[in-house]
Amino acid sequence: MVELVAALAIAPWAHPVHFRPLPGWHTGASGTFDSSYGPVPGIASPKEASAWIARGVAYRDRGTADPPGETLSRLPRRAILVFAVVYQSGQTMQRRIRLRLDRATRHPCCDGTYVAGGEYALAGAGPSAAYSVIVRVYFGSRPTCSMRAQAQRALDHLELPRPR
Repeated sequence: MVELVAALAIAPWAHPVHFRPLPGWHTGASGTFDSSYGPVPGIASPKEASAWIARGVAYRDRGTADPPGETLSRLPRRAILVFAVVYQSGQTMQRRIRLRLDRATRHPCCDGTYVAGGEYALAGAGPSAAYSVIVRVYFGSRPTCSMRAQAQRALDHLELPRPR
């Protein structure tokens, strides 16, 4: 409990990242933990937090898994998984993230795990550039217009933390 209070006191956000409820979707979040995104000048133990929202698939990973490989390895056709991570970084010149799927960059996916629909990534700064944000959208099959619209609705339900 003392570690959790200490982590919250150090992290640049008052509450971790999360998704607001959305009918037909399942959500989860990790809480704040030690970051895997590397050293940050002037911060001895940088923090991060992650959250997910999924439709058509059961989330099978630990909250801290990045990427959520176990879930991705079982992603059925037409399933959608949106994974967000916020973390302390030394990047001060990032633009504010825009949570628009049509702005995402498509990448093949993921650390040796094949995902039929690929990965669509967004990155940038959180509010007041207090932290960095990465959001990845995974599709279990080539995304249709309907799947893209559903993914955008999920992105619209992402609550980025307010800076301290």
